[in-house]
Amino acid sequence: MKKIGTILVIILLNISVANTKEVIHGIDIDEVYNNGDWSSRDKIKEIIDDYTLLQLYKLNLIKCAESSEKLNCQNQTLNNIIKHFYSYNAESNIQIYENYINTINSVYEIAYCQNKYSIPPGTGCIQEASAKTEKILQQYIEFLLLQIEQKISVYNFIKNYK
Repeated sequence: MKKIGTILVIILLNISVANTKEVIHGIDIDEVYNNGDWSSRDKIKEIIDDYTLLQLYKLNLIKCAESSEKLNCQNQTLNNIIKHFYSYNAESNIQIYENYINTINSVYEIAYCQNKYSIPPGTGCIQEASAKTEKILQQYIEFLLLQIEQKISVYNFIKNYK
């Protein structure tokens, strides 16, 4: 009798495990896989993970705006975005970005620190140039995140993300 009871328990456990759905952030992986032309469930999970990371980068960008080290925070966030989402030639892309930021900052230093009627230039002009650079960098990061979100949003299942 004990053997029959043990066998029934094992069978019931196997049935319940077999019926367990893999749901990530409210998205049923098996349902998406079975209703689409997917090569693997891992690709679906990767898209969900990327969307989660995208949301984290958006939140981090908000935190950067409130940080006393705003430019450093933005730089780190952008480096992470490039390394993960723009990974083809990531090192080259980061170098291009660094050149871009340095150029923007230099251009605004000209505007705020080199004007002959702004005498003496002092450190205030550097702060004004940095503030302008931070604003442009904020817009650029938001643009990159928007591009990523638009590409991920083509996957209809992502609308069920919770």
